[in-house]
Amino acid sequence: MTRALSGGRTARLAVVAVVACLAGLLPGSGSAARDQRRASLTVEYDCGLPSGTRQVDVAFDATFPARGVVGKPIRPVAVRVRVSLPRTVVEELLPEGARSVGGTAAVATTVAQRRERARAEWAELASPEVRLPARGAVEVGFGGDVPDVTVGAEGDVTFTVGRLGLALDPDSSGTAADPAPAARLTCTPARGADTLLATVPVAEDPTETSPAPDTGSATPDDGASTGTPDDPRNDPPKGIDAGPRLRATTDKCPLDPPRGELDPKRLPSPPPGAEVSTLEPTSMCAVPVGFATLRKLKSSAVVNDPRGSGSGSSSRGRPGLMHLAMRMREVRAPDYVEYDHLGLMQLPDAEGTFLTFGFQPTTAKVRFEPEPATIVNIIRPGRPPVTRVGYRQHLRLYDVRVNGVPLDVGPRCRTSRPVDTVLTGNYPVSEGGPLQGELDIPALTGCGADGEDLDVLLSGAVAGPGNPLKIRQGRVCGAGSPCNVPELPAL
Repeated sequence: MTRALSGGRTARLAVVAVVACLAGLLPGSGSAARDQRRASLTVEYDCGLPSGTRQVDVAFDATFPARGVVGKPIRPVAVRVRVSLPRTVVEELLPEGARSVGGTAAVATTVAQRRERARAEWAELASPEVRLPARGAVEVGFGGDVPDVTVGAEGDVTFTVGRLGLALDPDSSGTAADPAPAARLTCTPARGADTLLATVPVAEDPTETSPAPDTGSATPDDGASTGTPDDPRNDPPKGIDAGPRLRATTDKCPLDPPRGELDPKRLPSPPPGAEVSTLEPTSMCAVPVGFATLRKLKSSAVVNDPRGSGSGSSSRGRPGLMHLAMRMREVRAPDYVEYDHLGLMQLPDAEGTFLTFGFQPTTAKVRFEPEPATIVNIIRPGRPPVTRVGYRQHLRLYDVRVNGVPLDVGPRCRTSRPVDTVLTGNYPVSEGGPLQGELDIPALTGCGADGEDLDVLLSGAVAGPGNPLKIRQGRVCGAGSPCNVPELPAL
């Protein structure tokens, strides 16, 4: 039966099966990612300090679906809140000698549709550590995941920002024996401020034949309009569900850090006069998810599927971890701090099911065989933090089936050399963020059995440079704890 699959069928298999070498294909992900709109808004807030009320400018950015469907989640992604703190506010809130500030933010967002309103808490938005400038305002940026919203009726859904709570953590380690406590700040939109961030039109799902069920979970907002209950012009409310989104988690982060050495070729040269320290690393973990685009096939595939559909090394099909030996090395110089970490990718084996040319079902699995990654995080005042992740790994293809019939690719079908990967982003590793890079996929070797050599066929389908890779690294979690799984980045 295997030999009967040679020739035309094998060629068709090559085009599809090797896409699984990167990860399982996510049908429709490309068009869904493009059908989005970016919303931006700057609001003047009144913030209460012990000395009185101070005005603060707050900028909001988020990506919303261009349209919604009744009964289907509306998911705001890439949520970003930038708070510009005047110098007088910074000096009053933070202790003398503070060198940097980070923390968390929470935004009370009102979701409305006709007469229905619900409160969506955009909580635990995190900020990386920001170095305090010598003078002038300090801009602190917060980001993170926010709840999905589901509505039970047609009509425009609006997202309006409201009360803002900040917990600011100063770093005064250079002048104080103990860390200073977080400074709390509560702010409300100034009178007359425009607080409407986004409007999403919602329609019935054309594929559904029965009406969407009432969610019945709307929470009236303090300023909701009352109206007359028996007014015939008002349809009965269908409800808004703006509760916390159920987030996938991973297995627990191992107690001991991974073993290995930093790759000296991936470490930047220290600045003149820098102090280089080797530290005892801490075990921490993070979840990387994203898309790899195969240039030859013009197809995108999911890396470490956040839906947990992979198999192999991840128990119960959960997304895999990047196990970190945090702060193996530290480099300090004037206006320069570098943290170097070791990371071990523990991605599950990928398994994809495809319809070759729309009718031929094909499945394939791939095992990732990584070497430790060297992760460099550089922080300089007045500049975005820089994270660079470099690692090498082999990709091994196995368990290939065409229309349920096995195609024996042998036990040693893998890339002829390790895939060298360099990803860069502007964020601190502890907080997570987006990374981008390109893959140069080498030829495959050792593919085939019973005298059938599939190396050239498989290599011709995928090998080559310029294959974009977009990854979102989740926020790190500590040893013994599961990690939250981040959103996929925009394709």
